[in-house]
Amino acid sequence: MWVFRLMHRQNLSRSKLRGGRLHRWFGDRILDKALWLPTRNSLARAWLIGFPITVVPFLPAQSIFAVIGALVLRGNLLLCIALQFLSNPFTAPIQLPVCYFAGQVVRGVSPMAVWEELSHGSKHLLTPDAAGSLYLGAIVVGFFGGLAGYAILHQTWRDKPKRFPRVGADSRPPQGTGTQFPL
Repeated sequence: MWVFRLMHRQNLSRSKLRGGRLHRWFGDRILDKALWLPTRNSLARAWLIGFPITVVPFLPAQSIFAVIGALVLRGNLLLCIALQFLSNPFTAPIQLPVCYFAGQVVRGVSPMAVWEELSHGSKHLLTPDAAGSLYLGAIVVGFFGGLAGYAILHQTWRDKPKRFPRVGADSRPPQGTGTQFPL
């Protein structure tokens, strides 16, 4: 992948990081392959960490929280950071009403009443009165979205089988002689 080549050109390889400032701060956890390589477990953990953080509206420094979570739980660092870009001004017209709806329903308001309230306009979502429902809904949506994404990624992503490199011409079986058994 081009990202790994770029990281290597910027001296972010495992051998270059060992003994550096990041290695002193985080230890061998920064060198863990799960942070950098997309495997089934690391991607599922990254979604479990990154999605709830990105759903919380108006959270400053989302990427920093995602990096800390990825380091602690060994999730894929690149996916954790990439998920934080789902929360942006273009997705806010969808994200904020969904969080408000979930928060109001959790608080006990009828879903039809909340739907009617949202259908007349959602400008009141940015008022201090709606903040409690907005953040409560973000926690609920983030929790269930994180669990659902974790389960889906864990069940559908298949890691490539490990390949053992050929060492040379001696490692190939002889051609055209059939199966040979040692005596």
